[in-house]
Amino acid sequence: MPFLGRDWRSPGDEWVRTASGWERLKLWRLKVFENLNENVIARLIRLALVDTSQRDVMERRQPFIQYHRGTSKERKELTSISEAFIRLDMTGAVKDIRRFNYVCKVLHLILDSKLSSLSGTAQKQVICILEATSEQVLKTECSLSTLRELLKTADLALQQGKTSHIGSARLWMLHQQRVTKMNSKVDAYKMTERENDGKLTMMDLPEDCIRGILSCLADHKDILRTSQTNHTIYELSQEAQLWKQLCFFHFTDKQLVTFLPVAINQPTIDWKYIYRRCFKRFGKKDSYADMLALCGHCSNIFWQSLGHPCYSEEPPAFTPLTPEEFLKLFSLYI
Repeated sequence: MPFLGRDWRSPGDEWVRTASGWERLKLWRLKVFENLNENVIARLIRLALVDTSQRDVMERRQPFIQYHRGTSKERKELTSISEAFIRLDMTGAVKDIRRFNYVCKVLHLILDSKLSSLSGTAQKQVICILEATSEQVLKTECSLSTLRELLKTADLALQQGKTSHIGSARLWMLHQQRVTKMNSKVDAYKMTERENDGKLTMMDLPEDCIRGILSCLADHKDILRTSQTNHTIYELSQEAQLWKQLCFFHFTDKQLVTFLPVAINQPTIDWKYIYRRCFKRFGKKDSYADMLALCGHCSNIFWQSLGHPCYSEEPPAFTPLTPEEFLKLFSLYI
């Protein structure tokens, strides 16, 4: 039942009843703002703001949350993972291509082993983020394989935690229904083929440009899938220099020495073979265009590209957080 007063059971938060159940009022207000239609927000900005600098500040909203490591006599509340998901705007972060991979990695780590141990509120937030990811992928027609992997992991987590989860059986059943609905949408989805509109395509570019595009791909799976679209791209994807760059990007010198021959400068080194062996042994390095960070002055967690309002006048001092380190702050990853 909801807690309405200040007593030993609750810090005294106000609760509101919604269609999905009881939620804390201060977090519900944030969710209402995030779910506003983009056109409505744009119209409100045009009506309320005249100064261009103020409009830029409004459009560049800074999601952040203060991280409380422990309790004291003055403060008995800890930062919860569900509140962090809302205040850090995880559902909106999947719409940004720079933060998409980071959010997907956080989802994968939670769904892989921690979903059943989360509170009911946190479980609902995870499913909401998964739904936002599904909508974004189907809208942009990108990262479909990543979405399929997340849904497969979610299905497995729901089956394994059916008898050992936190929360009611009805809530767990609703999670299963929502994941099943997402799976049906993905199965029925068909990628739209581009029409022959006479505009520039990738194959119209010089080989040097295509080679440069392939060298910017950090995931070898993307290179292999791209190579299956055209014979010219396939030949470029087999070049030793490309796989050499991937080797030095994902693995350290100590790891590479494990499989490199004695004479490194010899021209017969099969860098694709070296990459395959290192990948099986060590795995590839995860790379993110944008990450969460923990401020050393005010203990705020924020997105590096957006920043946060820090009270300190000293030079910025923050620690980047990998998805594993972010979940470790809430004792969800060891």
